[in-house]
Amino acid sequence: MRLPFFVALLSLCTATPLVAFQDLDGDDGYIILPDRYDRPTAGTVVNGVGPLPFIIDTGASKSVIYRSLTSVIDLQALPNQSKRIITATGYKRVLVYPVTDFYVLGRTLNVQETVALPDIIGSQAKGLIGVDMLAGLTLTMDMGQGLARLQNPDETRFDDSWTMIQGRPVAYGSLALEVNIGGVDVPVIVDTGASDTVINTAGSDALTLAATGVRRQSIRASISNGGVMDFVALVVPSFKVGDYERTNMRLVVSDIPVFTTLGARSVPAIILGMDLLGEQPFAIDFKNWRLYLGTQEADTAIASE
Repeated sequence: MRLPFFVALLSLCTATPLVAFQDLDGDDGYIILPDRYDRPTAGTVVNGVGPLPFIIDTGASKSVIYRSLTSVIDLQALPNQSKRIITATGYKRVLVYPVTDFYVLGRTLNVQETVALPDIIGSQAKGLIGVDMLAGLTLTMDMGQGLARLQNPDETRFDDSWTMIQGRPVAYGSLALEVNIGGVDVPVIVDTGASDTVINTAGSDALTLAATGVRRQSIRASISNGGVMDFVALVVPSFKVGDYERTNMRLVVSDIPVFTTLGARSVPAIILGMDLLGEQPFAIDFKNWRLYLGTQEADTAIASE
């Protein structure tokens, strides 16, 4: 079991090898592989160098690189330039680097610069692909098949085996929607950059008081620097996303700074991670603001027009 939530701050150190990307694409989509923390990575070309593993992060506003990549692609920071940015652990001031483009999932994001964040300990990822790359498109992902697509919404059709949940945009272009936990509705952000589903203290307190069958659980996890910490989790008997239901779902309780950033410091809120999303094929429509959940037998039909 691993417990690296949101930006992989924590881990029980069960590594998943990350195979090198041999090809950018396959017949039915583009290759994706899990990083150590079970988050999806896709082969990405930066300034003509690659493919390199980048995490597809629907909770990140911008596509960024990690510091180790600056030496790989021979990038020098722009002199006397830095930016104060929002991360899952709060505000950071970081250096700015000249970048001409990112190419991933068959699409190119033309940029002039990006920032470099500290590498995530234990992950081979070299950066993040954020919602600036995904805006207005539909991202379809199947971790079981190891494939993803990024298409115009009107080019992707879903049959009746998929469950559609209507949501809304939040923050800088992420998808928010409602889930039902033991009869209580709680807002969530759909975040493929989160390995575990996280609930804030306000949400934990509300569910403990109002939801049926919720129990608390202590978790001891190794953190990335080798230490050990104790955490609290909620185990809820029913976690419903539209018509999809997960039983005995575990929610990590933590007031990570992103909740404050999103204006949810004192109101119930959840970050919905890959522990649920990765169980079945899913798609996020960043134009019509919808989440689609499929089954292992589900497939998408690509429109001819």
